[in-house]
Amino acid sequence: MNQEDMERLVNKSDRQLFINDLNTGFGLSIVEAEALYDRITLFNRDYYDGSRGPGQITKTVVALGEPAGKPIKYCRMVSVNLTIYHDEDLEVRQKHGIAAERRNKELRLCDEAIDQGGVLTQEDLAILLGTSLSTVKRDDACLMKKGISLLTRGLVEDIGRGVSHKTRAVELFLKNYSLSEIARKMAHSPASVNRYLDDFLVVAFLHRESYPLLTIRKITKLSERLIMEYIGLIERAEREEYGDRLKQLMDQFDAHVTFKKTLNGGMR
Repeated sequence: MNQEDMERLVNKSDRQLFINDLNTGFGLSIVEAEALYDRITLFNRDYYDGSRGPGQITKTVVALGEPAGKPIKYCRMVSVNLTIYHDEDLEVRQKHGIAAERRNKELRLCDEAIDQGGVLTQEDLAILLGTSLSTVKRDDACLMKKGISLLTRGLVEDIGRGVSHKTRAVELFLKNYSLSEIARKMAHSPASVNRYLDDFLVVAFLHRESYPLLTIRKITKLSERLIMEYIGLIERAEREEYGDRLKQLMDQFDAHVTFKKTLNGGMR
């Protein structure tokens, strides 16, 4: 697939079609249309979390916590919504290739299942993505070389949960890698890396202010697993050489929060 074909696919995505409609039909600028689309997406995520979104399917999977050696037919099962297609998939394919796009999907699907109380097997991933089990295993080995693991049932229930790709991306940022360097190193889109960082900073702020875990979950809409990974990263950063980078980011975050409070106070 050449560059022109890729650009045509990007322009045909749900996101781009909606943005174009806002631009031509309602006179919004591209920047305004993109901001409105992203706000609507966040609204749907926050208030309609139980329903399927664009590009999602519902799948029944083994419930998180069922032991690895237990036959699947005797395991408790749960229903989860999984995003088979996301607009950012095309961007990853365009920049890093089809294999990178597939690995990003595998990471996303595993994360989504665990966040909803389920866990996928490597066989599940192969079926969902229309590939072979051997390909999934090769992808897992490739990701492990980058310090990331596919959180499938064999790993999660047998030897414990590895570090997610989101936490790995934030850790690289704390180690002074730029967003573009991290996106290239992990074959992610820069927008995804930036989103992980934003979520991390909110968790870091709330944790520093001694908010309980349940409250942090309600505010951020993040899973307990990811919040605990981020808190672990905060504690690790403070012990190691990148604590100064974390402090610098938190100072910038504090300034931003103070500015918003001042602005909101002036509007009353």
